Amino acid sequence: MTPAAPPLDPDEARARLLEELAKPEYDDSPGFVQWLLTTLEDWLTDVVNGIDGSSTAQAGIAVLLVLALGVAAVLVLRRTGLIRRSHALSVAPRLDAEPVLSAIQLRRAAHEATQEGRVDDGTVLALRALVRDLEERTLLEVGAGMTAHEAAARAATPFPELRGRLLRGADAFDTAAYSHRRATAKQADDLLRLAEYIAESSPDLAAAEAPAPSVPAGAGAAPVAAGVRSDRPGGEG
Repeated sequence: MTPAAPPLDPDEARARLLEELAKPEYDDSPGFVQWLLTTLEDWLTDVVNGIDGSSTAQAGIAVLLVLALGVAAVLVLRRTGLIRRSHALSVAPRLDAEPVLSAIQLRRAAHEATQEGRVDDGTVLALRALVRDLEERTLLEVGAGMTAHEAAARAATPFPELRGRLLRGADAFDTAAYSHRRATAKQADDLLRLAEYIAESSPDLAAAEAPAPSVPAGAGAAPVAAGVRSDRPGGEG
């Protein structure tokens, strides 16, 4: 008879869990979900095989491990964006969502949603309006699956002075569309004002000819400079 494996105390179980999650395989590559499930299944099988069924303490530890692994899997999937929150929205979060509405229609819808207290909807619609406006002006090509930060980085090419505000708007969009936190009324209003400002502003065509910059980690805190040309009297307002 194979001797039973020594029971794991909670600290050791947690240490093993953290060690496993620290491995470089935890990314959002296409095979990530299958890899994660296989890893958890193998690990759990090893633990269960080493448990003596007559030991109540070991059985209890096994149950705790199963629960811990389940929680860890959900947290990792959410962190990589493979589990996203969209049930709280009444509008589609995709930048190229159907039906295709004009930038004016989307800005109007964003304003109405914010006025009605649907701040998350208003935030999502405001960024979609901004992106749609640039698409209508052939300043941005929206591809399938384009993220808010990708759109913001590309929009910053013809509007380099607005890069910080664009990236903060992308952060607000991600909060409204995918986070368990809600966007604030100020974030929705700021993003709608930015969409309106860009719609009335002329792009820096010389800057637009240069390759689009990549999105740096933690971007989104740069102040707005005063060099963007606007058709609105008095600038941004």
